[in-house]
Amino acid sequence: MRALSDKELLQYAIDNGIINTDAICQQIQLNERKRYLDQHEWKIWQGTDGKFYTYVLDPKSARGRKLIKRKDRSSLEDELIRIYKQTDEEPYIGEVYRGWLDRKIKYGEIQKQTSERYETDFTRFIKNSSLSSVRMRYITEDMLEDFIRSTIHDNGLSSKAWANLRTIIIGVFKHAKKMGYSSISISTFLGDLDLSARVFSKKHKNAKENVFTQEEETLIISDLMHDEPSLLGYGIVLAFLTGLRAGELSSLKWSDVQGHKITVSKTEVRYKNPEGGYVYEVRDFPKTDAGFREIIITDRVLDLLEKIKELNPHGEFIFFKNGKRVRGSLFSSKLYRECDKLGILRRSLHKARKTYGSMLIDAKIPDSLVTAQMGHTDIATTKEYYYYNNKSDKIAKEMIDSAFRKQNLA
Repeated sequence: MRALSDKELLQYAIDNGIINTDAICQQIQLNERKRYLDQHEWKIWQGTDGKFYTYVLDPKSARGRKLIKRKDRSSLEDELIRIYKQTDEEPYIGEVYRGWLDRKIKYGEIQKQTSERYETDFTRFIKNSSLSSVRMRYITEDMLEDFIRSTIHDNGLSSKAWANLRTIIIGVFKHAKKMGYSSISISTFLGDLDLSARVFSKKHKNAKENVFTQEEETLIISDLMHDEPSLLGYGIVLAFLTGLRAGELSSLKWSDVQGHKITVSKTEVRYKNPEGGYVYEVRDFPKTDAGFREIIITDRVLDLLEKIKELNPHGEFIFFKNGKRVRGSLFSSKLYRECDKLGILRRSLHKARKTYGSMLIDAKIPDSLVTAQMGHTDIATTKEYYYYNNKSDKIAKEMIDSAFRKQNLA
């Protein structure tokens, strides 16, 4: 006789009454009942009225618990098991976050690179936090406040980093309330949360790290214009002369140039594909709504564009080489190499944009024109984040000396 498999042996035992399936089912139910009752932390007692009492968790209660009662112990245990079974089906914050994010992606409310930023912040701050091990329904306002304050303190978050995390918290808790997983009104909670500006870390804005001096800008442009002609080199010069972002530079087409204007209506975005590799593509709208703009360009820029045309006479994109559009990150890489070559501090292409903004303000260009050129909604943004002293120490000293002489104080 051949040996029977485990499955065949089990079926034989059932068919021949060796194993009582009803008894097995009953034992499974008893084991499950015991498992749920073992979770219960509060004692069960019988009151003077003969009924049975105990406490269960209640996030809505100030004490975090509520009293329940039943006419007999068995009925009370049945209710506890019902509550704990329901709890087993309650999602954790990670599951609610995933539902919120998937919904935003599904309806095109955010771009892929934005979802990647959310994923990074969620993984960094929330995924392994104290909130992650608590069912969503049982996250209290006290727990949430403790998480927020400790996260800001322990990670040294800046106000900007907190704003990014705050967006996720708002989205997750609004979604949780809508789905019936939480009773916290997150807008009211955050409105009542008193966070002093002193709790946020502050980074000193060093002008030398944020802009190129006039001498450095002149040196870079001169070297790139007299060096062997290259699309990347000319692209860097164009950025210094227009304040274009790297993604805007990379997505420019010849059709965007009309007379003394460049129309900015697109930008390059980067995101990860399902395999984890990066994808670079042109999005048919700029970084922000204000990014839609027409940049006024000078004759010097038109001359530069002619030189670029000589290197790329047939491409649809202004920066197009070997059958491919030139990615925005390559301009910064080229600028780093140029800084190394000239022996000056490395700065990214975005610092060329800040240099351009500082130049416009120093030249007393009207605020409305500055914001139009930069693609900002108001001059306050430009002055807070894009305006730095780009004068060398030598020129700064000469300017201050001159000011004193004019006041006859020298």
